[in-house]
Amino acid sequence: MKRHSNTARTLAGETAADVLRSMLRRVITPIDALREIEDEPSRHFAGLIKRLSQEIDETVLPRTFVLCSDAGIEATIIVSNRRLVELKIGEQKVELDADQNSDAAVTAREYAKAIRALALRSGPMRLKLAGSAPANMAQGVTCTATHMSKYGLQVGLENRLKTFLKMSHAQSLGWIFQGSDDQIVTHGSDNELIQRLQAVREVVVSKAEDRKHASRIKAVYPSCSAFSITQDTQVLIAIDGTDRLFAAFPNDRILEAVSAWRQIFKTSEH
Repeated sequence: MKRHSNTARTLAGETAADVLRSMLRRVITPIDALREIEDEPSRHFAGLIKRLSQEIDETVLPRTFVLCSDAGIEATIIVSNRRLVELKIGEQKVELDADQNSDAAVTAREYAKAIRALALRSGPMRLKLAGSAPANMAQGVTCTATHMSKYGLQVGLENRLKTFLKMSHAQSLGWIFQGSDDQIVTHGSDNELIQRLQAVREVVVSKAEDRKHASRIKAVYPSCSAFSITQDTQVLIAIDGTDRLFAAFPNDRILEAVSAWRQIFKTSEH
């Protein structure tokens, strides 16, 4: 069951009048024509997020939606009380840790990143209503349509860790960057220092592998930490999703680097 709210909301940069106009068009459109429109595949990520945001905004009772490509069902989405409460890519649930993160904007970004990665793999997808969902769905970390719609454009999902690296590169004594594709890039002329960074990287990666659950996807939230590796040098470990950076800084530059990380990741919002 759906209901249309009494007040117009602004989604994805639209004015209140635009949102109201769109909602009215859906109300007056014959059901067969509406189904034909909604069965069209979204060929762009922005369009897919806009469709999903619209369904979230209008769904009150627990409902199950599916994302379908030409190959079949790619993802399952649970929406309840005008909030996205669960996302599964295939059979794997995208896990969000309520103890570590309860910010709806961060939650929306993690879901959007997962959907974008799926869209890149699967091509055009349709969002379809699959039926009702269990009424007792867990209400842990969720997000609204307004939060989700902010990430309809790729600009909201830029690689922030690479941005941080560009900002701090000149102050660094050396660094190792490991991206989500597992490609490793190393920079620095001090071989002993690079070896120390490599040893730190191996320990961090090993611990991350130990924490993995084979039956689910575990979201990793942005983190930044630093500690001494020599009397004059500190190593900064920055993680965003599956991207990792291990960079060495002189003691008198580490606070500047951490400040730059906070500026990019806006830690007050997390």
